[in-house]
Amino acid sequence: MNKEREKKILEIAIKEKSVTVKDLAQRLYSSEPSIRRDLCSLEKQRLLRRTHGGAVLNENALNEIKIPFLIRELEKNDEKIKIARIAAELITDESVIFLDASTSAYFMIPFLTEKRNIIVITNGIKALTALSENNINCIGTGGEVINSCLAFVGEEAHRTIEHYNADFCFFACRGISEDGRLTDISQPENLVRLKMLGHSNQSFMLCTSDKMNKVYYHNLCSADDISGVIKAEEKDI
Repeated sequence: MNKEREKKILEIAIKEKSVTVKDLAQRLYSSEPSIRRDLCSLEKQRLLRRTHGGAVLNENALNEIKIPFLIRELEKNDEKIKIARIAAELITDESVIFLDASTSAYFMIPFLTEKRNIIVITNGIKALTALSENNINCIGTGGEVINSCLAFVGEEAHRTIEHYNADFCFFACRGISEDGRLTDISQPENLVRLKMLGHSNQSFMLCTSDKMNKVYYHNLCSADDISGVIKAEEKDI
């Protein structure tokens, strides 16, 4: 119960940036002492920072650690939907498509139902389930699992990708620098993305506004190495 309540508190904090003990106790039908314990736990995980009577989202730490998929899915939802719609418009019937395990790529799936005879290859576990539920032809890469990201990675995933030649690759990473370097904190996920890029005719980064001018420790590629960067307001190709 505690972990489930902590997840709900974090969901609220991501949406509202700050929370109070009194408000959370009312919304989650819990005692104030229980909420305080949850806030202490989330602070120890570097997800929140305690304040008098509540807590605020620790946004700096969220940029430095691997955020669980279910939490990342809540971030920038409206923007991701707009980007997903723009990206899906590029896809033609009978295309073969790579999707990485990012939540931005996951948001494309509802728009793919309009396409005929496409095949989607993904290392995203949740994406694979959603594709199947929407009766879209799909192939999972298999491989080692990163639980926090619900992503397949490793040599088995690489070998699967090498068997295919895709028309499109859509992916997201943590940041794009001012000089166009695409970077992330997960080397295993970046290595999967590199394999996808190398076996795609066209490749696009799905870029929410919070990724702009950010640099993380593992380089993926340069913006010059891909076909374009898709944003909510525009498409840079």
